[in-house]
Amino acid sequence: MEVITAEIQEIKAIGVREKLAAYLELTKPRIAFMLVLTSAAGFYLGADKGFDVVLFVNSMIGILLLAFGVATLNQVWERKSDALMERTASRPLPTQKVSFAEALIFGISLCVV
Repeated sequence: MEVITAEIQEIKAIGVREKLAAYLELTKPRIAFMLVLTSAAGFYLGADKGFDVVLFVNSMIGILLLAFGVATLNQVWERKSDALMERTASRPLPTQKVSFAEALIFGISLCVV
């Protein structure tokens, strides 16, 4: 009995890991971090009277969350065409790793925060 329970829990843990990886993939982290990097450069170069660290950190967090949310909503919007193309067919929405509703709520939540 213990062996069966252990196997079920292991499968469940793998599923959670895959789900989290799918959510991360929805956010397009490399593109978002490049956006934050260019925003940080613009913030620094545009600073007139010193550099406000708190404003900088808050701005970069906001930009990052917005970039994550917009990338997710873009994949929600393009889910049908993504399913048709070989290059994009393995994304989380066409493969059903994340449902339409989950991705929509996740994307809107990231944008609103």
